[in-house]
Formats: sequence, structure tokens, C-alpha cells
Amino acid sequence: MIPFQNPTIYIGDLRIDEPITTLTDLLFIGVCFFAFFKTKHVSNDKGLTLYRWFFLLTGASTLVAALIGHAFLYYFGADAKIYGWVTGIFGTSFAQFAALYHVRKTIGESVFKGLLVLCFIEVITALVLVFVVWSFVVVEVHSAFGLVLIVTILENIHYKKTKSQLSLFMIYGVGVAVMAVLCHVFKLAASVWFNHADLSHIFMALSMYLMYKGASKYQPTTELV
Repeated sequence: MIPFQNPTIYIGDLRIDEPITTLTDLLFIGVCFFAFFKTKHVSNDKGLTLYRWFFLLTGASTLVAALIGHAFLYYFGADAKIYGWVTGIFGTSFAQFAALYHVRKTIGESVFKGLLVLCFIEVITALVLVFVVWSFVVVEVHSAFGLVLIVTILENIHYKKTKSQLSLFMIYGVGVAVMAVLCHVFKLAASVWFNHADLSHIFMALSMYLMYKGASKYQPTTELV
């Protein structure tokens, strides 16, 4: 058993492993899908549209993780986790491309095109490596590159020039996501019934909500540089 892992519960004959971890995953998924649908009519801007797909695919990858990676891992087997990993890589990829298109005018065409090529190479590399290494570490490294290096840095540059609320809340969101990672790293567990993964999922949900708030405040006419 993983240290601090939730004990298995049974509902009739149905076995559910890591029930609280699964439940907090579902909370995060709910925020992701809420963010996707609530921002539908905000704008047709390409950057915002890509952020919306980031919400959707991140929620979808976590749904796979909740069911296959936690609740019913005993049934599907560990190899089935790859479906969530691949979907997660695509999800984060949408965030980094969203940031690129959102700040395109701020950074200029030459920088935009250079970073676009770099991001394509990084995404393809991550997709290949996840099958070669067969480890969630690849997804974590990809997420760090996409969210911390690309989204945070680019949106920070854009915010300084435009005071964009989307940029500001994306930065806040990534900051809270880093707190979620720290919960995992330092195994901050209150008990087996609320472990480091559960606490991490709460921070992840808050992170996604902050990103949603930024997307919902997007006003392209105020972001001209």
C-alpha cells in the first residue's frame, strides 16, 4: 500500500479504492468542466479558445485518472493509466499554446514563431517519452514546462504591459498549482482519510477556478499593445 493511501471501501459488491482521492478528483473535474462551459460565450479569441480546451482536456484526463488510476485500478490494471497521461499531456499543451496566442502581439512575431516551434517539439517529445519511459514523471515535467515556464512567464510579461486580468489570474492559478505539487512532494497528509493527494486535489480545484476567473474576465479590446 502507498503510504497514507485511503482504505478501500465497498458499496454492496462494488469495490472502490482510494475513495476520498477519487472524490476530490471529481471535485477538480467539476471545476474544469464548469470552466469550459461557463466561458463558452466570452470571446472567440484564439488564445481564450485554447485555454477553454485546456480546461476540458485537463478535466477529461483527471476523470480517467480518478476511475482508472484510483477507484478501479485493480480492475483496469496499471498500464491503463497511460490513457490519462496522454490526455493530460494534450491538456497542458493547450495551455501553453493558449498563452502563446494570447501574448502574441506583446512578444512580437519572431519570438512567437520561435516559441511556437519549441512548444511543438516539446509536446512531441513528451508524447514519445511517456511511452518509452512509461512513467507519470514525464507528465509532471511536461506540466512544469508548459505551466511554469511558458504560461507563467509569458502571461507575466503580458500583464506588465496590459494589466490583463486573464494574465493575472493565470499567474495566480499556476502559483496555487505549485502548492498542489508541494503537497505531493512533502506528503502533507492529515490522515489516511485525507492524504497528500486529497489535499493536492483541493489546491488543484482552486487553481483551476482562478484560471476560470481570468478567462471569464477576458476583454480583447482592453489588451491592445
